[in-house]
Amino acid sequence: MKKIYYLLIFLLPGALLNSGCIKSGAGVGAYQPLSIQQRAAMQTKELEGSFDTGFAATLSVLQDEGWQINVVDKSSGIIQANSLKRQSSIGPAEDWYAERDPKYINKIIKQAKKKGAELVQWTRWEQITAHIEPWGSNTIRERITITKYGSLPSNTYSYESKTRTIGAREQSVVVENPATYQYLFQQIQRAVFIRQGLTNKN
Repeated sequence: MKKIYYLLIFLLPGALLNSGCIKSGAGVGAYQPLSIQQRAAMQTKELEGSFDTGFAATLSVLQDEGWQINVVDKSSGIIQANSLKRQSSIGPAEDWYAERDPKYINKIIKQAKKKGAELVQWTRWEQITAHIEPWGSNTIRERITITKYGSLPSNTYSYESKTRTIGAREQSVVVENPATYQYLFQQIQRAVFIRQGLTNKN
């Protein structure tokens, strides 16, 4: 018996989702992306502390949070890191719906089983980029961007005696959850204060 590889909405480009053109089927509504100004305000924060202390604090916090550091360029104020890769039933473009419908992934899995299909697993990971720069006296300005990535391998599937090859797919979606960024900024500011306290004691 031939296997049916269940791709459907997983292969839709993230660009369509981000433009608000895709609607979920569970009454969740269409995705509405943030404006450039809203995203910048969410991702940017002025923190108290010197550049050296802020840079070190950011690096330390990211390591403590489990990020794998890839790039450390102090001269340009850039730190970049990735999360570990993992497998998932959905790609980054579907996360918005899954977060609003707890049964979203289960519905997809059940629908696939009902059709006698086999889900193609996404390879998922996140990348974080932090840019730190001096901003006045004993102040830094930091911008953090977190992007979710996903990739699907090239696959051949059969359906109703027809065979079709689907090329590899990739998606990337910028995280737009204010609480995620707020948490990181709070942790970084706390780490700055701790380092400043230690320095003052010495």
